[in-house]
Amino acid sequence: MSPTFGSRITDDLIVEILSHLPVRSVHRFKCVCKLWRDLIAQPAHRKKLPQTFAGFLYTTYPGGYRHHLAVMSATAVDSVDPSLAFLGPMNCTKIHLLGTCNGLLLCSCYHNDEEECLVVCNPATQRWTELPPPPQPQPPAEFCAHHLAFDPAVSPSHFYVLAFECTGKDYHLTGVSIYSSRTRAWTHRNTELLDKIVLSYGSVFVGGMLHLPGDLCKGRRSEQDDGFVVVVVDMEGKTWKTVRVPRGLYTGAIGWSQGCLHCATRYQDNEWGEEVAVWCLKDSNASQEWFLKHTVRIGKLLDFLEMEYSVAGFHPDCDTIFFVTRGVYDGDSWDASSLASWDMRRLEFRTIRHLENGSAGKYLPYVPMFSELTLADGGVH
Repeated sequence: MSPTFGSRITDDLIVEILSHLPVRSVHRFKCVCKLWRDLIAQPAHRKKLPQTFAGFLYTTYPGGYRHHLAVMSATAVDSVDPSLAFLGPMNCTKIHLLGTCNGLLLCSCYHNDEEECLVVCNPATQRWTELPPPPQPQPPAEFCAHHLAFDPAVSPSHFYVLAFECTGKDYHLTGVSIYSSRTRAWTHRNTELLDKIVLSYGSVFVGGMLHLPGDLCKGRRSEQDDGFVVVVVDMEGKTWKTVRVPRGLYTGAIGWSQGCLHCATRYQDNEWGEEVAVWCLKDSNASQEWFLKHTVRIGKLLDFLEMEYSVAGFHPDCDTIFFVTRGVYDGDSWDASSLASWDMRRLEFRTIRHLENGSAGKYLPYVPMFSELTLADGGVH
């Protein structure tokens, strides 16, 4: 870069250019020069730049619904309010965390434990908007119905919410109602899938398509697989497809990491006990070919006093998978839960932090989004 050209670039323009880059690239550019290092480190600029992975949002139940953020380091994200106290004007008796997507959080808010409404909020800016009710009858609570789709690189203010519908008998997927923040209206589509599929927890939104883990209903499984699939649907509900996952007796988790869709499945090995297999789908729109990235025998990592564990997710920028290990279940929640990680490159297991007593339900990956442009459409508080 010539001195003449460089002198014409303002600090604000540099920050604006950096704001459109992946977080790992921003960290590398700290090494360009002292000026860029100081620009990136400045608190006011840092909030405009892509944020690193903060941790997992989760809920504790004893004594009422309380929400927390299990941060990844000793330094907490001070300006993020995981308690959702800013939703006080909603006068909710309880709030369920349904999903996260690129800094936004989808919640289900209840009034008097009966009347339910959907809310999309940004815990970093404390902005929120209430959605009109979906047009179709809602599935039962145990069915994973609502998912959020938001890509700030495409539009920093526009998001979608998808409410999936199911049969009342075996909960297999039948259709979807899609909410657009641009039109502030719902549209309904029937599923185009031939297989009968029951959705599981979690979703990944990338390339305009929502990816959701699910299980094939009995009778649709082959001898070559164990019934675990990923359902893919576009934001108009017109394009549907399924991608089979090679093996896995239990649904693990899906996530986006280092430019690829990742999937973890739990598998029972008769000789070595249970293991977790990590699969990578490098191009979800083309070959649909999974690559086995890593396997880990979980019994070697966890103390056998830990009664249960679950795969919480993947780090978006490195080869790390996260687990939540749990102690004794008292009928409502788990005691002595901890967030742990397994570094697939270094083969290192470590406990990151102990979670609040009584944690249960979903553990949602969270990356803060400080842009004031998020949730800028109408009806925002």
